[in-house]
Amino acid sequence: MSNRDLIVFIPGVLGSKLARDGHQTWGYHSIVRSLHKLASSLTENLSLPPEAFDHPREGYNDGTRAVGSLRTIGIIPGLFTIDGYDDLLAALRRRFPSDAVIEFPYDWRQSNEYTARLLQATIEPMLDRRRHDYPDARLVLLAHSMGGLVARYYAECLDERKLTRRIVTIGTPYCGAVKSLAVLANGSAAVGPWQLRIAELMRSLPSVAELLPTYACIGASDNELHPLSEVIVRNLPTKCLERGLNFHAAINTAITQNGTQRPTYHAILSHRQPTVTWASIEASGTVLAHAPQDFADRGDGTVPRCSAVPPEWRDDAAAVFVAGRHAALQQQREVLMQIQGILTARPRTPMAAGDEIAVDAKNHVPPGELWTIAAHSVERSNALVLTVTVSEPVTNEVLVSQPLRPVGDGRYEARLPWTQLGLFRWQVHTTPLAATPIDPVGDVLLCAAE
Repeated sequence: MSNRDLIVFIPGVLGSKLARDGHQTWGYHSIVRSLHKLASSLTENLSLPPEAFDHPREGYNDGTRAVGSLRTIGIIPGLFTIDGYDDLLAALRRRFPSDAVIEFPYDWRQSNEYTARLLQATIEPMLDRRRHDYPDARLVLLAHSMGGLVARYYAECLDERKLTRRIVTIGTPYCGAVKSLAVLANGSAAVGPWQLRIAELMRSLPSVAELLPTYACIGASDNELHPLSEVIVRNLPTKCLERGLNFHAAINTAITQNGTQRPTYHAILSHRQPTVTWASIEASGTVLAHAPQDFADRGDGTVPRCSAVPPEWRDDAAAVFVAGRHAALQQQREVLMQIQGILTARPRTPMAAGDEIAVDAKNHVPPGELWTIAAHSVERSNALVLTVTVSEPVTNEVLVSQPLRPVGDGRYEARLPWTQLGLFRWQVHTTPLAATPIDPVGDVLLCAAE
């Protein structure tokens, strides 16, 4: 990336401190104060009314405001945990100028579509101001967990000016997570021997609905799985299902329309921790979540491996694989090293041609006559180092290798007296150490008497 780019950090679900009427409704201290009645306290402080699903793109204003990224730990038992962002943010600020790193805390209860629109309204004016000094500056979105869905919706659905250069995600559930399905359908989460009743809270949050899995994950066994769109989950609220499917469908449609005009994605993930990846449904309607035995098919404890990279990737070989669990991935030293490497990417010496040549040569030469070969630089450069090589096609033995001489106006020429009868392969190319590389151009030469 350019050192002039604007790095925007987007926390994950639970990753922003929330406050209303001057009192903290989500954060380390609010959790500690409510340990004796955690489920009821979370429901009272964080639930949204049903209207939040009616207009997800506009959000629902209940007076709650995001007041910063979470620095310490947070938890909704049985569903999500978070280890804060103090180490990550400190590492970013040590490495980059203070005006190049922006935190974007947000109300993580709202639809990620609403949050993406808020992100747009916040960072595009900041980038415009930065471009007064650095005209080539663009956006690099660094996101943890659900924050990657916010970044993705903005970049694919809203960024009409193509301002986003890169999206770097850490443990992002691109295709959702079975944990969300189990909690939304069952209305409770297992915490040791207890069931924490959090149905009212979880089913009121559009963001949690948008974490429903979109990959094939439901069946009687992991050998025959179907997506949610093809299965009836009796206790899953319709509003949650529709919100989840519509959110991801909008992104997929935008990706198709954007073609090649898209940001570069970098996915950092963990894949060997025990993680529920598929679900079966009992006759009672209860959703049972299952984890695979194979280490390679697991995940980070929350996000399955199959969901942790963009679904348009053909496979996940381009991902960065680390060890660790979802809540703390962003704090791990190896992750911080990977992020620094990505964010300080250097341009490579181009492997592709810096110029091109057009070559004019006859395919036939009578024995004993001159064979003329002419090359023309597309860039009209007179500084190319060009050679024509003629070889025997079966053994690849080089028969002749002769430089082309420049004759002006980007043109080069060689004349070879040719006496050997036969069919040969020729190629015009540069030397390996040439200052301006070109792609070689070749064809076939026939030497025969008439």
